[in-house]
Amino acid sequence: MSPFLFVLVMEVLQLMMQQLIDQNGGFSFHWRCKELGLFQLCFADDLLLFCKADVASIQVFRRGLEEFANLSGLHANPQKSQLIISRSAQEEREHLIAALQFQEGHLPLRYLGLPLLASRLSISDCHPLLLKVDSRIKGWDSIQLSFAGRLQLIKSVLMSLNVYWAMAFILPKGVIREVEKRMRHFLWKGNSTVGYPKVAWSTVCRPKEEGGLGIRDILALNKALMCRHLWNVIKDNQSSIWVRWITHNHLRHKSVWTVDVKGGSWGWRKLLRLRSALLPYIDLKIGDGESFLFGMTPGIVSAH
Repeated sequence: MSPFLFVLVMEVLQLMMQQLIDQNGGFSFHWRCKELGLFQLCFADDLLLFCKADVASIQVFRRGLEEFANLSGLHANPQKSQLIISRSAQEEREHLIAALQFQEGHLPLRYLGLPLLASRLSISDCHPLLLKVDSRIKGWDSIQLSFAGRLQLIKSVLMSLNVYWAMAFILPKGVIREVEKRMRHFLWKGNSTVGYPKVAWSTVCRPKEEGGLGIRDILALNKALMCRHLWNVIKDNQSSIWVRWITHNHLRHKSVWTVDVKGGSWGWRKLLRLRSALLPYIDLKIGDGESFLFGMTPGIVSAH
């Protein structure tokens, strides 16, 4: 089945689930998703379902999956499906597992090639990234590459691996150092054990116009990609489910510029600390004033 066709089919599943939820008064949304009415996220054949940890809600999901299977012939694979139960609902654990008949899973787990976790991102969580970088470099050991060839592989292959992770997380500096260490060794030594860096890595990461080799600085790239997420929150991009979720759960009618950095998850707190990096690149333009928050917008001082 093509990915596009699969997306259309999963749209049918969402509509069927929505109908069952509307008809069943016993279904309860996850408390973080109730205001948005969010119960499902889907990317190709990867599906996440959210609800309150009670048997009635789980049974609605099970019924929806069974009806969808009867209609489409697509069955959820119990061996590849997991039920993740929060720590506050461990008393209902056995009843929930029996109701859905999926094996119990635990965070962190891998989703779309990235760790799905509820705590801070550690160096050990990024181990798959380092393994991928090592695997790619090892695969080139048997090829006699020139310096220009190694440089091109770093730019086109190794950097793409880092970009995928850097778009989702603020990477620990220890991970960035390890990745740059591998890239630096591959650039200057290749598959040899002799040799040494001819130029400082900070110089290598400069644009060619400034005397560098045009390799992107991973730390700067990571910050830029994270600022893009922050910018979507600032401009209130309601087409993004993530932005709507952040607005309802973290901002709650507050400005992103004044919301307390101490609240929320580890990732949200790290994101808020990038506000100062984004501020110098923002110009203010007041339109009809409907969405302008006086005293809560950078550059505007509230009256006393």
